[in-house]
Amino acid sequence: MMLSGMTRFIFAILIAALAAGAASGMQNPLRDRLLRNERAEEVTGWYQRADTGEFFLFDRSGEAALLRERDDANAEVLVLYPNRAPGGGTAFITDTGREVIRLTGLGGATYFPADAPNGVIVEFASPSGALTPAPRSPGEVRALAEDLARDLAHRLDRNISVEYAPAPRAGLGVQYDALRLIAHAFAIAGSDRRLRDVEQINLVLGDQPSAHRDGDALIVVIAPQLGYAGRPSSAYLADVLLGADS
Repeated sequence: MMLSGMTRFIFAILIAALAAGAASGMQNPLRDRLLRNERAEEVTGWYQRADTGEFFLFDRSGEAALLRERDDANAEVLVLYPNRAPGGGTAFITDTGREVIRLTGLGGATYFPADAPNGVIVEFASPSGALTPAPRSPGEVRALAEDLARDLAHRLDRNISVEYAPAPRAGLGVQYDALRLIAHAFAIAGSDRRLRDVEQINLVLGDQPSAHRDGDALIVVIAPQLGYAGRPSSAYLADVLLGADS
């Protein structure tokens, strides 16, 4: 009986402390810690940068985490893989090994964007739905492949062929996105002389995403069933183009 009464007493103090903080509008460390722990369990949501106030979307609902670095539907969605961070917590890294975001066990988060490589604190802002590729039609994929071939031919001053294997309708969004990332990869690579012998781009289907050079061809493997996680990043593709792939 004494233990039960003591438990009720402690619980009453906890509730009173939380209510007092909420009523006064003042900082309440106990309340803030509880809220951070609750938010840490949110698997998908918008986060806000402390330095610029900009938002990004972080989705941990799948086997691989996804992060769209800008509040822009056309921004690249990064595929992130969890890894133990130095000193504890979880670091999420891209397919090129770049750490993008780190979470602590208490719900804190540090973001490592290109414009702040040493990291910036971010706060959970609001929940959101999961990130999935937008549905596309075969005509949209064909038109984008033709645009890519034409744009690269103009940039590299020679004919470039872009070929792709037929994908199931549910995977057309991934195929379309992969073509967009290929274009971005060439933009990252710039006018490097190592691009001079690229004359073909082949987009093929497989079980896992990858890419490699084969003579004058860039071979890009996508796994449409994996959603965004089924294609390489533009940074990875740029490394392959420049001969930095493993």
